[in-house]
Amino acid sequence: MALNFPPASLRIIHQDHVADTINNGHTIQVNYSEGDTLTVGASAYQLAQYHFHSPSEHTVDGKSFPMEMHLVHTGADGRLAVIAVLIVEGAHNAAFDPIWGNLPTQKGVEHHLAAVKVDVDALLPAARTTYRYDGSLTTPPCSEGVQWFVMTTPIALSAAQIGAFTALFHDNHRPAQPLNGRAVLTDAVGGSD
Repeated sequence: MALNFPPASLRIIHQDHVADTINNGHTIQVNYSEGDTLTVGASAYQLAQYHFHSPSEHTVDGKSFPMEMHLVHTGADGRLAVIAVLIVEGAHNAAFDPIWGNLPTQKGVEHHLAAVKVDVDALLPAARTTYRYDGSLTTPPCSEGVQWFVMTTPIALSAAQIGAFTALFHDNHRPAQPLNGRAVLTDAVGGSD
C-alpha cells in the first residue's frame, strides 16, 4: 500500500563553504552556516552541521555499510531533520579531500580553515531519492521527533579515506533500532511503505 507524504527536496545553494571542523570526541563534525536548505512540505530546515559514523547506523535489508554521513538541519521551531548518506568502499572521492586533508586529531578544539572550501552538493549522491521515517537522534540524549531522510544511493570513499576516519573513531555508531511500528516511506520509483 502506497502512503502519502509531503514532497521533500534538498535545495543546495551552489557555493563553497569555509570548513569549521571539530573532533568532539565522538566524531568529526563540520559546522556550517552558509544557508543550504532542506524543504519538507511547507517547512524549511537550515543545514547546521554534518558528521560521520563508522560503521553505518542505518541498514538496508539488514546490511550495514562501512560509514555513514549525517547532515543535520534545524527548523525555525527547533525541530530537526537529518539526511543520512550511506558510504561504501570504492574509488577515491575527491569531494572529501578538503575535509579529509584536515581531519582534527585533538579533541575539543574547533579549527577554522579559512582557506579550505567544501562543496556540500558534491558530497551527496547524484540520485536524491530517500527512505523516510520519524525517529530520534543517534547520540545522547537520543531525543525523539527527528525526521530522517536516508539516501537510497550510497556514495563511495576509498579504503584509505575510510581508514583515515576509523583510525580516529573506531565503532562510533549506534546500533540499528527496532522500527516499533514506525512506517518507512520512500520516494524511489515504485516505492511504497
